[in-house]
Amino acid sequence: MLRYIAKRLVLMVPLLIGITIICFAVMHLAPGSPTDLQTQMNPRAAAELKERLRAMYDLDRPLHRQYLSWVSKLVVLDLGRSFSPDRRPVADKILERLPITIFINILSMILILIVAIPIGVLSAVKQNSLFDKITGVFVFVGFSIPTFWLALLLMILFGVNLGWLPISGIISLNYEYLP
Repeated sequence: MLRYIAKRLVLMVPLLIGITIICFAVMHLAPGSPTDLQTQMNPRAAAELKERLRAMYDLDRPLHRQYLSWVSKLVVLDLGRSFSPDRRPVADKILERLPITIFINILSMILILIVAIPIGVLSAVKQNSLFDKITGVFVFVGFSIPTFWLALLLMILFGVNLGWLPISGIISLNYEYLP
């Protein structure tokens, strides 16, 4: 078993490298460039400024050099600075949002353990029963609905109609005034 896990971990390395190369290449096939984002709002931005930004982000180098530069920065967790006006390091922004992301993931895992697994086991035990058919329909409908649409419907149900949850953020804007 340990050999199998070690083999899978070794095979994971070229897979990750291949995925990053493909993603990096696809990002460069997209129209425009990151410098356009920073200069398009200023119509008087000179070509010199655009070239300086291209040099700052290594966009003036060949694609393979850009990739190697990106990987070397990624290894030391230098994710650069945000394009937002505060220009904070991206790693800081990720770390700031990581606790709530982990909390939401743990909450979903608990929901899976409490609701989904028992329903799946019960459905397997009572094959071809009415319960099995109803849960099968719910599963297929759930997989068929795009997640963004389902999220919007759940926000309307639990946030607007029932008022149980805030529709933005982890707490509602008027949480201090709620009973």
